[in-house]
Amino acid sequence: MKIKVTLYVAGKVFDEVVQARNYADARLTALARNPTARVVSVTAVFN
Repeated sequence: MKIKVTLYVAGKVFDEVVQARNYADARLTALARNPTARVVSVTAVFN
């Protein structure tokens, strides 16, 4: 499933869309791509 993870780094908020099985995997994938980021939200994408 496609999942949008909203991340925060250095005063900027941005979205990372990943393919993952569940929200926890999506969170780990987004943090692997952006190791210094903080996760703001995790939401499924249906389009």
